[in-house]
Amino acid sequence: MTTSVWLAIVSLLVAFGAAAGYVLLVGVEAVRNHPESYVLAFAVAVALAVLAVTRGQGRRWPAWVALTITGLMLVIGAWFNFVGARVPDVPVAIRVGEAAPDFTLPDASGKPVRLADFRGKRAVVLVFYRGYW
Repeated sequence: MTTSVWLAIVSLLVAFGAAAGYVLLVGVEAVRNHPESYVLAFAVAVALAVLAVTRGQGRRWPAWVALTITGLMLVIGAWFNFVGARVPDVPVAIRVGEAAPDFTLPDASGKPVRLADFRGKRAVVLVFYRGYW
């Protein structure tokens, strides 16, 4: 096998390995919160495929196939990471300095408390905590 074919194979292994690694490790917080790593791996795979195309002398079709596949994976992965999976922007309902809207919430003992009852009397601090587990 020529160097071009080996580079094409390595580029495909890098691309598919990155995709499989992300899918298998998506439960790990560091991987899930930073998916840029697989897009970077796709870019490395595309660079290897480009190198395979430029090094190819006879049969270049394996290098072109690798370049097409890794290029598509790069484009789709980048779109998914930077456009498709983004949390939509939510308009801010309250601006800095505006009065908070009135609401009623239970206090630590379960008694309902209204924000309006404290307006102009004392400072209010809201603490949200996530349940007991």
